[in-house]
Amino acid sequence: MLSSLPTPIHETGGSMQYDNRIEDILLERANYNSLGVSHTDCSCNPDMPGSVSSGELSVEQRKALTSTIEYQGINSDRPRSLGTTSDRQLPVEILDHIFAYADGPSLFSLSTCSHKFNAISTRILYRHIPSTSLSRTVKCLRTLASNADLASHTCIYEIGDMDWLNADTLLDSFFRLLRRAFHNMPNLSDLTYLLYGSTARALRGAPFHLIKLTASCDFDPAFANWLEGQHTLRTALFCGRYSSGASLSLNSLPALSRVSASPLILASVVPGRPVREIELCLVHPWQLNEEVLSMTVKIVSFSTGPVRSLQIISHLTESVDTVLAALRVIPSTMSTLDSLALHAEFLAGLPPILSSFTCLKSLVLLSKNKHDALHDHITTCSLPSIWNKACASLESISLPNATWVRNYRYGWLTLKDLEKLLLEREKALMKREWEVREKEEALNSEQRALEEREQRLVQQIRMLEAVGSG
Repeated sequence: MLSSLPTPIHETGGSMQYDNRIEDILLERANYNSLGVSHTDCSCNPDMPGSVSSGELSVEQRKALTSTIEYQGINSDRPRSLGTTSDRQLPVEILDHIFAYADGPSLFSLSTCSHKFNAISTRILYRHIPSTSLSRTVKCLRTLASNADLASHTCIYEIGDMDWLNADTLLDSFFRLLRRAFHNMPNLSDLTYLLYGSTARALRGAPFHLIKLTASCDFDPAFANWLEGQHTLRTALFCGRYSSGASLSLNSLPALSRVSASPLILASVVPGRPVREIELCLVHPWQLNEEVLSMTVKIVSFSTGPVRSLQIISHLTESVDTVLAALRVIPSTMSTLDSLALHAEFLAGLPPILSSFTCLKSLVLLSKNKHDALHDHITTCSLPSIWNKACASLESISLPNATWVRNYRYGWLTLKDLEKLLLEREKALMKREWEVREKEEALNSEQRALEEREQRLVQQIRMLEAVGSG
């Protein structure tokens, strides 16, 4: 990772010299795409990151970048001094937007053109650092820990993945290095921290204030203590184990609005906070029962949001009766939900449950089994109207094979059918407009003919009057 990102240009004796790692950088340019570095806007939106996907530049994009360089009066083969100015230079803000569409190798090439291009390219490359192999991660962390200017550009940082399940094998020196790097990231707002186990010590004392957090470390007292300082956090996805004794003060996490976690972690995070979206993760299938779900629903009902969206993620290995009994407790406590998402393969028992909801507008049913009833269009085509009779507030139902929406004129339609209907209606309107235009043209022609006839009659009358007076 270290050798795959550009280093700033240094000025020595009036000529531009690069860091001695430049040869390593050039050698690894060809492997840059394997890092998957993407370029995002620095103002990271937690719900929608607003990232621009990277990849090979199209012909149009390359022409745009080339023309930009020429417009700046810069020869890409010959670096230009920062002191040279041009009245035709584009503003940095416009260049920043243009550079965001470039891939890694192109950004590196641009960074060698001038100080201005180097600054823009470096800022974009370090803006989002994705997860990569352990060796590359260590190289990257050394750069970030030793260069605060580069680390200050980082808004989104990802570390760890499913291959890092055993974080206990990592040495303490790794976490010390990670902590030093974190201390140089004051602008970090989106962190993916997939280091399993009791690994929160690397976060202690970090200066950043997150908006979005995805963490698989243990939810232990050390992690909870650090979490209390994240007053700007809006979205939190907790994938780690809950440790007894971990708790949060009542005035912490005042901006939290979306949480994904297991029941025990939800019990520590949701009550007393304005959480509106909850994702309940039931890792073990036996947890999807009436007792566990009843306790969880009662706990999350203490959100000050209030909760409007509930998603349940679980494997369905229990009997249909057991699962339906568990789902019946949801409307008894959270009848005002407007969105409910389920991963399920039971259909017949849903109407009695849906009838207890008063504001439910969206229902999502997902299944990975492509041979079950949810994927059978003949079976599911009549379900929307049946479920709508049980729950009058329903407006959309998402199934694996189609998404149904309620149209007040035509009833329940799939999005494809609705699109066809709208196209047919558009064609009918265009045809009607064409017919009206033809009628208008015909009327205009008749009117012009009448006006011409009237003019001829007037001329004839004047001629007769002239003859009579003569």
